[in-house]
Amino acid sequence: MDKLFNSPGAFTPNGCLSQVEYAMEAVENSNDIIVIQTINGFLIGTEVQTDTEIEDDRKYPRNIFLIDKHIIIGVSGNIPDSKIIVDYVRIQAQQYRFVYQEDIPLNEVVKEICNIKQQFSQSKTSRPMGCSLIIAGWDRFSGHQLFKSDVSGTISNWKAVTIGSNSLTNQIILETEFKNGISLTGALALLVRIIKKKTSYTVPSKIFDVHTFIIDHEKNILIHRLSKKELNSLVKV
Repeated sequence: MDKLFNSPGAFTPNGCLSQVEYAMEAVENSNDIIVIQTINGFLIGTEVQTDTEIEDDRKYPRNIFLIDKHIIIGVSGNIPDSKIIVDYVRIQAQQYRFVYQEDIPLNEVVKEICNIKQQFSQSKTSRPMGCSLIIAGWDRFSGHQLFKSDVSGTISNWKAVTIGSNSLTNQIILETEFKNGISLTGALALLVRIIKKKTSYTVPSKIFDVHTFIIDHEKNILIHRLSKKELNSLVKV
């Protein structure tokens, strides 16, 4: 009977999908990601668990993906699973541009992600995707938007959100200290306060990698990865 309930797509007697719960555990034991919406973009911080992840400042961390020039995704959980989703929505974004000659709306990308994750969650022949995603971006229809997608495909809209091993504590801090219209400087200060509460490290770049996602006055999208020097200087904030 236990084997029956543990098979993909099978509900337990209390109405749970055990495979979804296992996937949630993978996320809860993975890197923290924190995304804060600012007045003109986003601040994205991702936990670094090994020094090799930050050896080259020119590379994105392994759990941050650029979908299109206006959409970025952060992943916590099973990275190989997330790459299936990332590759799929990248293709959808390019096909949309080919057909309509414009950037794909963020809502379309979110819908595609939810559909594919829901299909894997309900399938009797495959397990759920073992990852949660944060999707941040801008489009001319809705402006800045920030979404979280859990392992089952459920989507929610946020102004500041976190996923990963310490997400419960981090989310409480965000909900307490975040203010609408926060500046990039204010968001950086808030991120550093969260980092300080998580660890005894005095050098932020040892445990966190930070990107800014800014929309300028001409609607150009500028993505900047803070150098180790820039990030370490914030410890005095």
